[in-house]
Amino acid sequence: MKKLSLFALAAAGLFLGACSNDDAVNPEEQNPLGLIEGESSWITVGISMPGDAITRANEDLTDGIPAEYAVQSGTLYLFKGATEDAATFFASYPITTEWNNETADNNAPNNSLGTEAAGEITASSTKIVQEIENPSLGVSDKLWAYVILNDGNETAITATKNSTTGLAFKTQQLKAIGIADETLGFGAIGSKGLVMTSVPIATVAGGDADPAAAEILTFAEINKDAIYKTEAEARADGAQMTCIYVERAAVKVEVKLDANFGIQLDGETAVTTIAKNDVKWALGNVNYGGSATGAQGYYNTRQFDSEWLSLNNLEAADYLRYRMVGRTKFFNANHTPNPAYRTYFAKDVNYTGTGTIPYNANTGLLNAELTDAQYTLAPDAYTYTYENTFDENSQIFRNTTYVGVKAKIAANDFFTIQGQPNTKLADNAAIKAVVKTRLRDVINTARTNINEKINEDLGKAKKADDATSTRTISDDITKVSYDLDITVNEGTFDANTGELPYTVTLAMSNVKANDATPSADDAAAIAALAASYVGTIANPENSKVYKYQGGIAYYSTRIAHFGDVETPWGAPSEAYNVYQDATDPCIYPTNGQQTYGSPAVAHNFGATHKDAWLGRWGIVRNNWYVLTLKKIEGIGSPVPEDFSGEAGNTPDDNPPTSYFISAEIHILPWVKRFQEVTF
Repeated sequence: MKKLSLFALAAAGLFLGACSNDDAVNPEEQNPLGLIEGESSWITVGISMPGDAITRANEDLTDGIPAEYAVQSGTLYLFKGATEDAATFFASYPITTEWNNETADNNAPNNSLGTEAAGEITASSTKIVQEIENPSLGVSDKLWAYVILNDGNETAITATKNSTTGLAFKTQQLKAIGIADETLGFGAIGSKGLVMTSVPIATVAGGDADPAAAEILTFAEINKDAIYKTEAEARADGAQMTCIYVERAAVKVEVKLDANFGIQLDGETAVTTIAKNDVKWALGNVNYGGSATGAQGYYNTRQFDSEWLSLNNLEAADYLRYRMVGRTKFFNANHTPNPAYRTYFAKDVNYTGTGTIPYNANTGLLNAELTDAQYTLAPDAYTYTYENTFDENSQIFRNTTYVGVKAKIAANDFFTIQGQPNTKLADNAAIKAVVKTRLRDVINTARTNINEKINEDLGKAKKADDATSTRTISDDITKVSYDLDITVNEGTFDANTGELPYTVTLAMSNVKANDATPSADDAAAIAALAASYVGTIANPENSKVYKYQGGIAYYSTRIAHFGDVETPWGAPSEAYNVYQDATDPCIYPTNGQQTYGSPAVAHNFGATHKDAWLGRWGIVRNNWYVLTLKKIEGIGSPVPEDFSGEAGNTPDDNPPTSYFISAEIHILPWVKRFQEVTF
């Protein structure tokens, strides 16, 4: 995450109700912030987008492009109450200010990388002063602040004075993140900018230490040091500001090509280069908003569950062990509490609907199967989408956001046949030859059955000796010979599946009876005996043929969040549980432990499968996922893949062997996460 701002907001007109003489109490107890009835008070507030340069091995920090941190509108929401969840809304005020670029924070020791591209603060505002009404505070009440930026989008936030609680406010489902067409689920930044909202922080560091004692706070407490009796004091240089951290509601995804990107199939010694303009990509399994029917949108605030604080994968590096909380405090020290640490995961609006057994589809997602027309993004391009997370037992194809890739891997049409997925067949002649070879057993079985029928008929009593004989071939014939002709016929291409069906016709020719041409009656009798075994038969299941029109193949790769760095998992596919019913409900080993390899080695990833692997897959707001496509090592699908059916039940860590991709994913807050991919 980047710090977006630092601006001062002064507030006036804070009125308290008078106490009667009968209820006289210590004014400091009745008025914990020391506000005086009938007088104006002023507060100073700063808005920041925090970053953490050294907490994650696969993270970097970057400002991104100006459109990603541009602020066109904003609202400050104030709440009063003992805790942020129980506090009630009492007033909101528009934010209007100018924003200036920040550079000083980009220099060491403010961030460990010491580069301009890795700074924590992107821009800061000029100081502004805003008059607000005075809340009536109780003995234990605090004043809390929350910010939404670029709320000119369809955020549709609602808050009723003295009624809407902080908890209800944070869990409202908003329907716009600031992309051009919210109903598509992903796209370019819209004209009103990316939505940003206050961010949940932890009060105790994670990383190499257990943050179990941390409190998770989203609202910023406005303390006494940030409240002034006069406007002049609020405007003065050095005035204390309550720092409010915000983050983008959007996820950013970018796809890049390795410098040597190309295809190298089994047995090939060299990589055949694939040009950038021969690769397109799109996002599948995305949340979406706007006014579309069934749109899920996203929670106003990123939902972080405090029960995750102590989760740790024991095979991760020590400084990454407690992955859910950062170990470096935010750059700005004005936040209450101080220090404050970044949190790293979320429950999205679909999260609780994915954990039933057997798997539930994420019904709020779009594009389980992408259409060809959706593959419009070029390498080095990026797009923005909604966060998508799920519990550890729902990390399967139908729930996880994926990058679909369309690549031209041959100059012209080519074909593959089932069982030889990485062998290109150039034309029908090549296909027919393979089909005939695959049908050898079928053909031999047909010939055996025909011979048995004919020999059975020839072995029957002659008609002259037995009037009841059922022999159909003439009495004087003792031997029949024939040729069995095989014709492979092309069917109609199925654009939905990519299958090009073939049928095979078996026919008898050069039929001889006692080495002579049989009479018409005997020829008909022989044909009748063979009728059940000749004619048209369907191409058997293991000989399905697929056509790759224009040399195009489709691939997909799921996007990892914590991935192999913080949630390592190295077991082979057979290490997964059966997970077919409620008696065996887990994808991963139920206790986070597994033995695999040859010789077998025991691995202890964690106390539970949640400890070890929650968050391994998925995408979280304000993260930038960069996928670098390394190489193609297999021929993909002839059509965009469909993960809504049985294929959708495949665990993310156990992709099918016929189509696969290897990618490197790096994630920038904007955490940037990098992931390399090989197909």
